[in-house]
Amino acid sequence: MTSSLKKLLLSVAISAALVPVSASFATPTTEATSTNGQSLQTSSAAHYQNIDFEKRYNNGVLFEHESNLFWGKGERIKVLSKTGDTLAYVEDSPLVHDALTKHGRKMDQAIVQVDDNVYLGYGFGLDTPVMIEGDDGIIIVDPGESVQMAASVKAQFRKITDKPVKAIIYSHNHIDHISGVRAWVTDEEVASGDVKIIAQEGLTAAVANWSSNLGTLFGHRTSYTGAKHVEEGEHGTVNDGLGPRFMQGDISFIEPNVTLKDRLDITIAGVELQIVNVPSETKDEVVVYLPKQKILHAAEVLQGENFPNLHTIRGTKFRDPAMWFKGIDVMRQFDTEVMINSHGRPVEGKAAVANVLTAYRDAIQFTHDQSIRYMNKGMTPDELVEVVKLPKHLAEHPWLGEHYGTVAHAVRQIYVGYVGFFEADPWQLEPMAYQQRAKAFVELMGGRDNIITTAKAAIDAENYTFAAEILSYPITINKQDTEARELKAKAYKTWAADQVNINWRNWALNAAAELEGTRDFSNMISFASVDVLTALPSEQIFDMMTATLIAEKTLDVEMAMTYNFADTNESMTIEIRNGIAQLHTTPYTGADVQIETTREVLNQILIAGPKSQQVIGKNLSSGKFNFANGDIQAFGLFMSYFDKPMTPEELKLIVR
Repeated sequence: MTSSLKKLLLSVAISAALVPVSASFATPTTEATSTNGQSLQTSSAAHYQNIDFEKRYNNGVLFEHESNLFWGKGERIKVLSKTGDTLAYVEDSPLVHDALTKHGRKMDQAIVQVDDNVYLGYGFGLDTPVMIEGDDGIIIVDPGESVQMAASVKAQFRKITDKPVKAIIYSHNHIDHISGVRAWVTDEEVASGDVKIIAQEGLTAAVANWSSNLGTLFGHRTSYTGAKHVEEGEHGTVNDGLGPRFMQGDISFIEPNVTLKDRLDITIAGVELQIVNVPSETKDEVVVYLPKQKILHAAEVLQGENFPNLHTIRGTKFRDPAMWFKGIDVMRQFDTEVMINSHGRPVEGKAAVANVLTAYRDAIQFTHDQSIRYMNKGMTPDELVEVVKLPKHLAEHPWLGEHYGTVAHAVRQIYVGYVGFFEADPWQLEPMAYQQRAKAFVELMGGRDNIITTAKAAIDAENYTFAAEILSYPITINKQDTEARELKAKAYKTWAADQVNINWRNWALNAAAELEGTRDFSNMISFASVDVLTALPSEQIFDMMTATLIAEKTLDVEMAMTYNFADTNESMTIEIRNGIAQLHTTPYTGADVQIETTREVLNQILIAGPKSQQVIGKNLSSGKFNFANGDIQAFGLFMSYFDKPMTPEELKLIVR
């Protein structure tokens, strides 16, 4: 595998085209030593490339079991059964970094038993559902990422016990941790209280955010993160870092009927549980501790055997690293003999658990504190990534490989999270318009043909990201510049083969597909789920609508629409007022359009999607959707002021 620590080896002819002949040309290089005292380490650093892939990790405290499915001697943990399948791509290939291949070989499908009554459905998807068997029922922690994925795990668990489900625990709001819930329980079982669905009190609002407000963009960017527009295998994604594959299928959601703020001590089916909020990658994250068995379910506070996504490049709100490592300190206070996770292999033994937790929190604190330290010296993100590098003892820890998160993109987000986009140079406050800027840069760089020639030389010198960067400008000017697009795609595909970070690899491959016009939309991830929408509280459904107002069409519009729901006794009003849409959740008088209906009918409309007009017409005829004020024409006018999301085919991230 070719090292990605490369010099910018441009020919004399090319360098002459970039700088005056008389100018001295200092060749930039990433081969430097940081002020922390160790060699700079990128996601393709030498410590990954020089690893003996056949040798198991063993530092005397933390060591891999020969089964390759857990850490420890096997005194409490055992592999109950294996399906013989793996969803990861595990073949050697020159198009896949060896470290990523080894990472995928940790992900065989298996039912792992971590105590007499605790079982993991490992390797069946991105998430790892956990079954805790009690006296008269079972508890499921993280039901899985889709109904179909959850059903495959359920089939394995039902070979162990047929006891009824007594509780579902959502560890946090992310799609892979909640969406399989309907494989386990029904709405009626939850509504009756026969089944508890337990979560932190902020979970439902967080689900509303990713499923609606920015659902279109998040789904699209997540498809790039998963390389869903290209084929799986050596030419595409090989694993998903956290697990072998995100197993797409039906996305379901049932709102929790038991919530906690900070902590909930509860006994279910005779099993004592301590459920504790540990804000980390999400603010609603909860861990589950079984005090009698000294088992800790660490949720996704630890993101498997990976350096964490302190920032995810698919897009998310700021994740506070200081909050994250302090949350791990809360977990370190538990008397834990076995640690299980939503992602990654279980760990057996007090010393081994302490080793993993300490290394993980130290890596986060180191990245945070050193970023702050150098920010106080005036460094900007491009400078910070050159000096903030994990020290050797953390960089080489097996739970901190940069397969999922990286220090480099974490550092950039720490800067933006604390300081914002402005790096203090005033040109950033009013830069040249986007298209004009590209045209000016192309002219300054000697014209389009010179950029193409320079990019080819950069690719030959294995400086792929430099080539991709300079090719962005002619593509911005002319999106149909086939040569520039194909050349940039070549740079990305070659660069992708050298990445140990699955997200970097996948973004490069999906970007190449967009540049080449070969994106396959049949396998893409969508956060749009009717099941989720119909499960959300009415206020959140209407609140998401406000961000879709076409402001420029409504600068002189004042109009309001009210929905009164007879079955839930709710009143929801959207008021358009000169370019803004305000939500009112208390009774509103004088709305131009007032609709008398039920939440059940609204759910029918949401489920119908593009056929919603037919559903409205049917309910108008039956009297279940009535206009107390206004009419269907006024309703249509009001709804015309709200934007419709772009299709995935229309939404371009690279060719723009």
